[in-house]
Amino acid sequence: MRCFCTLFDHNYITRGLALYGSLARHCEDFTLYVLCLDRPTFDVLAALGLKSMELVSIGDLEIGDREFRQTRHDRSLVEFYFTCKPVLLNYLFDRNPKARRISYLDSDLYFYSDPGVMEEELAGCSVALSPHRFSACHIALKGRGEFNAGWLSVGAEDEGRRFLQWWRVRCLEWCRLVVEETRFGDQKYLDQVPLLFPNMRIVSNPGVNLAPWNIGDVPVEMSGKGVEIAGRPLIFFHFHGTRRLLFNLYDSGLHEYGVKLTPAIRNGIYRPYLAELAACERQIQALPSPVRSSLVGDRAPAEVGTQLRQLALAARAVVRRTAVLAVA
Repeated sequence: MRCFCTLFDHNYITRGLALYGSLARHCEDFTLYVLCLDRPTFDVLAALGLKSMELVSIGDLEIGDREFRQTRHDRSLVEFYFTCKPVLLNYLFDRNPKARRISYLDSDLYFYSDPGVMEEELAGCSVALSPHRFSACHIALKGRGEFNAGWLSVGAEDEGRRFLQWWRVRCLEWCRLVVEETRFGDQKYLDQVPLLFPNMRIVSNPGVNLAPWNIGDVPVEMSGKGVEIAGRPLIFFHFHGTRRLLFNLYDSGLHEYGVKLTPAIRNGIYRPYLAELAACERQIQALPSPVRSSLVGDRAPAEVGTQLRQLALAARAVVRRTAVLAVA
């Protein structure tokens, strides 16, 4: 049994559902634990009743950790969400004594092949981290940390639990979205892990946590087996910066990293993901009206100024050739 966990609120629920769908497609035996960061998210996921998905409410997490609950009042909402990661992993290990390893996944990750391919690299380690592998022209981004906190894998052994307790203490103390010499959010603390926890491992597979900040330095090709990165299968992609512009038109966000949207990247990576997002929206729309209304509320039509800004952003993305049209 593979154990994964993620967290999201109503703003990211379609991304979270897309992540789940990609796991269901490529994993035969898994559980995805979802920390629901607000009540509408919990209600919608409970109504869907998805197999292999277990829900955790933010209230459950706060009840079990008083120090964590107090941090809600001294940081922004996003910073509070980042603080949740080590607390959630600790919570899950405490309640699942049979779990040998739990991997945390950001909700904007999406799997393209069986994650079992990387399990040999994880075997026996207490903590596995994914380096950012920043493209050569973006080395300055290393100020945000050597490793990406959007994915990490922790073993149930003593050293793995010690790591989680150590990370929890650091994040409870400080988890600001400000770059400092030794810290940035929950992420830059991970730079210290190789020195403090000798049984850790740095994942080297280029198909693990491929993202806009590192895709520019590796060959991306389509083959009969799917998307390949430097000749190896793409396992999962991190859709950081992807946002909807108008209707089914999305900005890939690649321009910010100087990456060209090649046919392989557009058709092999982005379009399948955007099609999944559209399918997840339809899945939600099929729910009873009272459940849907708790998620979307009574949204007023966008103001004229907002609509004009959206049109301008869409036009800019088209000109930059970073726009992707979702195909159902």
